[in-house]
Amino acid sequence: MSDDEADLDLFALIRKSLGLDSQECASKSELPVLKDAEFIYNNSIDVAVDYGGTKAAAAVIWASMQKKGYSRQTWSEHDLHPKAKDESTVNFIFTMDLLNFCFWPEGSSEIVYAVDYRGERWTGYWSLVAALQRALHEDIPITDSHFWQDESECTEEVLQHVFRSDSQTSMPLLNERLACLREAGKVLYNVSALLTLEIFTGHAS
Repeated sequence: MSDDEADLDLFALIRKSLGLDSQECASKSELPVLKDAEFIYNNSIDVAVDYGGTKAAAAVIWASMQKKGYSRQTWSEHDLHPKAKDESTVNFIFTMDLLNFCFWPEGSSEIVYAVDYRGERWTGYWSLVAALQRALHEDIPITDSHFWQDESECTEEVLQHVFRSDSQTSMPLLNERLACLREAGKVLYNVSALLTLEIFTGHAS
C-alpha cells in the first residue's frame, strides 16, 4: 500500500472507537474541517505528516483507551471536567480547547507550571483545567466570550491572576493565550459557542 492510499483497517478502527457506523462516518466526511485538513496535507511545504507514524500513534491511543476504559462517556467522570450537559460545559470545553497548548517552561528551567486546586497539584493539560475551574469558583467568567471581548475587564493582569502558578514557573505564552481569547471573542460576537456548534453540526433550531 502506498502512502497515498486510504487504510480501510485504520478507518474501521477509528469508526469503532467513536461508535460510528458507515452512514454516520460518510456524513462526517463532509465537515469543512476535513477538507481544510486535506488541503493542508496536500499542499504543505514546511510540515509533513508521516503516514506510518500516524497509524502507529492511532493504534497506541486506541489500545490505551481500551485498557483504561476511556471514552466520550467517561470524559466527565474526572474530578476536574464539567459534569453538567448544558451550555456552560460547551463554553468550558471551547475555552479549554482555545488555550490547550504549550505548557513547557520557557528557557532552561525544568520546573513546570503547576496549579494547586482541591488539595492536589496539577500540571500540563490538567493545570489549565484546574486554573479554569479555580477562576469560575472565584466568580471570574473566564469561559464567557463576552468577557474576553471586554478589554477593561479581561486584562492581562486578570489573566495573570486566573493562571497564577503555584510553582516557580509562570504560565507560558500568557500574552498569546490572551490574544486567542480576544480573537475568539470577536468571532463569537452576538452568538454563543453552543449556537456555533449547533450551526456547524446542523442541529440549530
